[in-house]
Amino acid sequence: MNRRSLKFVALIVSELGAALCCGCASTPKQERTYVFFPAPPEQPRVQFLTWASGADQVEPQQGSFETFILGEERGRGRTINKPYGIAVRDGVAYVADTKGLCLVRMDFKAHTYGVMGVDGPGRLRKPLNVVIDDLGYKFVVDSVREQVVVFDPNDKYAAAFDVPKPCRPVDVAVYGNELYVLDNDETTQIVVMDRRTGKVLRTMGGPGGEPGQFKIPNSLCVGKDGFLYVSDTHNWRIQKLTRQGKAVWVKGAPGYRLGQFGRPRGIRVDDNGIIFLVDGATEIVQMFDSDGQTLMRFGGPGNRPGALGLPSTLAIDKTSIPYFKQYVHKDFHIDELLFVVSQYGQRLINVYAFGSFPEGYKLSESDIASIPAQPIEEGIGPVEGQDTAEEPKLDTKNPHHKDD
Repeated sequence: MNRRSLKFVALIVSELGAALCCGCASTPKQERTYVFFPAPPEQPRVQFLTWASGADQVEPQQGSFETFILGEERGRGRTINKPYGIAVRDGVAYVADTKGLCLVRMDFKAHTYGVMGVDGPGRLRKPLNVVIDDLGYKFVVDSVREQVVVFDPNDKYAAAFDVPKPCRPVDVAVYGNELYVLDNDETTQIVVMDRRTGKVLRTMGGPGGEPGQFKIPNSLCVGKDGFLYVSDTHNWRIQKLTRQGKAVWVKGAPGYRLGQFGRPRGIRVDDNGIIFLVDGATEIVQMFDSDGQTLMRFGGPGNRPGALGLPSTLAIDKTSIPYFKQYVHKDFHIDELLFVVSQYGQRLINVYAFGSFPEGYKLSESDIASIPAQPIEEGIGPVEGQDTAEEPKLDTKNPHHKDD
C-alpha cells in the first residue's frame, strides 16, 4: 500500500474507528462508532455512512509492487475536481464535475472509476446537473453548451438538445416523456421539452417574486405525484408547482432557522413525498413533508465525517443499498440512500442512509460519534477562488446574506 493510501486509511481509522473505504469488502469492526441525525436522545432518522472523492475510495488500493510497476501515474486525474450535480442508480454514481469538464462515473458495485463526456460530440463544457430516467438514459444539463446532452444506458453519447436562447440551463428533471429544464438567466423559466426529440413543448415561470415566478432559481425536480419542486434561490424559498406552472404552495424566508434559507440550492423529493433541500450557506440539508412543513435537518459545517462543505445538491436512491450495508448500524433499517455533494473539503460525495430504528430502541452512547455542536449561522465564510458563474452573489446589503 502506498504512502497516500496509508495516510488515507489512518485518517478513516482515527475519525470513524474503522479501517474502511468505499472500495473495501471487509465488514465494519464491532468497536466502530456511528454518526446519526438527529443525535440521541431524539430518535435518529439519518445515519452518515461513508464518502468518496475519487478513485482511491472506489477502486481497490494498489499495492507496493503495482506501484513499482505502474508508478504514481495511476492516481493522476483520478479525483473529482469540483462536483456539482449527481445521479445514482444500482451502485453507480454519475457526478457532474464542473472543473474537470466531464461526468465522473463511480461504480461502487464493480469498484471502478472512470470519466465520460470528454471527447467527440458528447464532450461536456460545463456540466451542472444530471438525471437518469427509468430506461437508464442520462440527461446532463451543460450551461456552456446551452444544451441537454444525452447518454444512453451504455453511457454512450446519444443526442444533444438545444435550450432556447438566451439561456443558462442549470438543472433538469424527467417525468414521463417530458424533460423539465430550469433556466436561471434573465428569463428565469422552466422549459418543457420532449425527452425523445428535444422539441420545446411549453415554457412557464418568469422573473419576479410572485408565486410561480423565480429570481435566480437553482434547482428543480419532479415528484412521483407529478408536481414540480423548485429551489428559488434569490427569493429564499421553495415552490411546489403543477406541471403547467401553477403554484400549489410557496415556503421559506431569508434566515438560518429551520424553514428558512441562506442559499437554497439542490432540491429532490423521494417516493414518499419527502422533500430534501440543500442549503449552501448553512451547509445543511433540510427535510419537509409534501405540504412544505419542516421535518428535520442533517449535515452541518465542519471537517468531521457527516459534515458538509458548501453542498450543492443530492441524489436519492434505493437500488444501491446492498453496496453500502457494511457501513450501516446492524439495527438501523434503511429506507433509502442520500448522496450529498460537497464542493469543497476532503469529502466530496457524502453517503447517508435515511431510515429508522425499531420503536423504543435505545442507542448506546459508546456507539455514537457526535459532531460538535455548532450554530448553523456559522456556516461558510468567504471561499477564496470560488467559481460563482452558475449562481451569482446575493445582495450583500441583505442581513441574511453571506458571500460564497
